[in-house]
Amino acid sequence: MNTSRWLRSSLAFAIIIGFAHIPLLAWGQTTWEKTLTAAKKEGRVAVAGPPVAGHREALMKFQQAFPDIRLEFTGMDLGTLDTRLGREREVGQYLWDVVVSGLGPTIFVKQIPAGWFDPLKPAVMLPEVLDDSKWLGGFDGGFLDKGKKFGYGFALYVTATIYVNYETIPESQIQKVEDILDPRWKGKIAWYDPLIPGPGSFLFAHLRKLLGDGALKRLIIDQETVITKDNRQLAEWLIRGRYPIVFGAARTEIATFQREGLGAKVKRLHLPIEPVTPGWGGLMLLNRAPQPNAARVFINWLLGREAQRSWAEMGAVNSRRLDIPPGDSETVVDPKKLGKYNNLSNEENAIFRTESIGFAKSLIK
Repeated sequence: MNTSRWLRSSLAFAIIIGFAHIPLLAWGQTTWEKTLTAAKKEGRVAVAGPPVAGHREALMKFQQAFPDIRLEFTGMDLGTLDTRLGREREVGQYLWDVVVSGLGPTIFVKQIPAGWFDPLKPAVMLPEVLDDSKWLGGFDGGFLDKGKKFGYGFALYVTATIYVNYETIPESQIQKVEDILDPRWKGKIAWYDPLIPGPGSFLFAHLRKLLGDGALKRLIIDQETVITKDNRQLAEWLIRGRYPIVFGAARTEIATFQREGLGAKVKRLHLPIEPVTPGWGGLMLLNRAPQPNAARVFINWLLGREAQRSWAEMGAVNSRRLDIPPGDSETVVDPKKLGKYNNLSNEENAIFRTESIGFAKSLIK
């Protein structure tokens, strides 16, 4: 073999060996960079998100991380989201890229069967996001639909979401949920609307399992419970003492008041069997997204460490990520008891939640 052929063969061998030693991360970064470049050309991402101030502020940090991609954020509750996107899709309008929301029954019984979403995991490309060791129950433990493809919960926390203002009510008088059935609390209770998918109906279904239909009927009708669709109003009623007992309040809204020095004696009422939920921390990738690359960038950013830290801190809730501090130390899920909580946010419980909304409609006129 002449010298030039030997050199060419040696160089080719060196190149092959060199590529064999390139870490997988480098290949992932190449895909990421291509996606990011395409996303910048798209120039925007349309996100339907929670109507909660703290969560909105956390999501808007995307704009700081990616200034070349404009975040178009619209906050809506689950009922509004289902109605609005449903009507748009019926007439062939596909205006949204990503949904960040609670995982209500309509996702499982209507939206997934109707083909609203693309599988989420293929859109996740950053190794630090896919690392099972970073997530409670592993990365795939966040999927709440039976097929483990579409409805992803990146947050998880204990959520009794029954709060009592003990500045107004002596703490000794309400120690358990059954105490709220006492006639003395008639006209002093408010509830986030249990007729729509969301924290109010979630709690209604859980208490129905725990206490039975009779107790729920007494709680709604006999106690003259007031219903509201306004998270902020519910928290303010609680803090000000107008309604010192509230069901389904957003922890995020309560925390906003407490950071201002109000509601120091507002406490969560514990239940014997506690429900867990991702709260507003559900994530879905809409199919036929108008900005598919920007959608993937947003998803990878949101599931990353810093975005999850902001979500937990600003929302006063807990991420499933294990490498960030909890946003609310009182509602941390115990990994050893992970299978013992009542998770009404998964597809298996969707039918019961839907039936419970029907029961609530029979009580609320």
